[in-house]
Amino acid sequence: MTRTLRNILWGLAALLAVGRPADKAGADPLPVGAAAPTYSLPDQNGKGHTLAKDRGHVVLLAFYPADFTGGCTLEAHSLTAAYKDLKAQGVRVYGVSVQDSKSHKGFCSKEGIPYTLLADTQKTTSQSYGVLMPQGFANRVTYIIGKNGKIAYVDPNVNGHLMTCGRDWSDWLRAHPQVLGSRRADAGPTTVAAFLLERATPLYTATLGQPAPTFALPEVATGRTTSLKSLEKGKKATVVMFIATRCPVSNSYNDRMVALAGKYAAQGVAFVGINANQTEPVKECADHAKQHHFPFPVLKDADDAVADAYDAHVTPETYVIDAKGTLVYHGRIDNDMDPADVKTHDLADALDAVLAGKPVAVSRTKAFGCTIKRGR
Repeated sequence: MTRTLRNILWGLAALLAVGRPADKAGADPLPVGAAAPTYSLPDQNGKGHTLAKDRGHVVLLAFYPADFTGGCTLEAHSLTAAYKDLKAQGVRVYGVSVQDSKSHKGFCSKEGIPYTLLADTQKTTSQSYGVLMPQGFANRVTYIIGKNGKIAYVDPNVNGHLMTCGRDWSDWLRAHPQVLGSRRADAGPTTVAAFLLERATPLYTATLGQPAPTFALPEVATGRTTSLKSLEKGKKATVVMFIATRCPVSNSYNDRMVALAGKYAAQGVAFVGINANQTEPVKECADHAKQHHFPFPVLKDADDAVADAYDAHVTPETYVIDAKGTLVYHGRIDNDMDPADVKTHDLADALDAVLAGKPVAVSRTKAFGCTIKRGR
């Protein structure tokens, strides 16, 4: 089979998956907070690259379906435009697909690609990162791996912003200096949501109407890892709540969280609490959950990766994810920390709408409470 014919076949296969989220197309991307699987792959020049050699550096892995295809060329152009900025931030940038080094070299030459392309011809890396499609190619999913070797960011919706994806990933990193191991003093937008508002660009963060960021975190009581995927399984909705042990606002909602979880559990809704405060150790979180008889698991977000992915800032701050994995509500539980003064039951109203198969009328409210104490 000639390379031209092979590229045509790859292109036709890739077109079949354009626009489909990874989890809808048979792949299962790894969640934020998971340890990045190791890789050992040759680049377009036959030089080997491993995760071990990249440890201590931020790594951007952009999996894509095939060289020379339309969407992959647009993505390559976007990433090429942002490469200088990403490199200046100390990021090691790799494109990854299942084509061989010869194909990658031709693609780089034809499109002027300055970053490294890795050849996953055995498909083991694509498989280990949960992006290998049934058709045998890698789905268009991008990971950013922190210096600690853990996944800090996942974007399974690259097709939604192909023309600006490189710049968007660079901006996400600048908005999250903790991933780069630096601080910044400028007063510009500090969240991906702010960039989205400026650009109207659908980027993968806690964005209403988009797939909720995945995660896998240890339970404070048992140390057992619990993932969003396991919580969602067989449920009609999932409620993610960022909570605290020392925050008076969060604590004023303890009884209401217990009551809501009890009421809606019987209707097929899963609840989970996440503690991202660096000032509240795991044992304290476990004792707090036990003391207040939480009927839901409480997870520890030790490096704030999930809080960052959800753009969570206060406790309590809540999110509702429907049965399809789509984020449909973000905000407060209700309007007042004093139960006697509550006038709007925002979280309950959102759940009632989801369970009734209706759109959430008020999908975003302003959460209030104590600031999440991040580790920087």
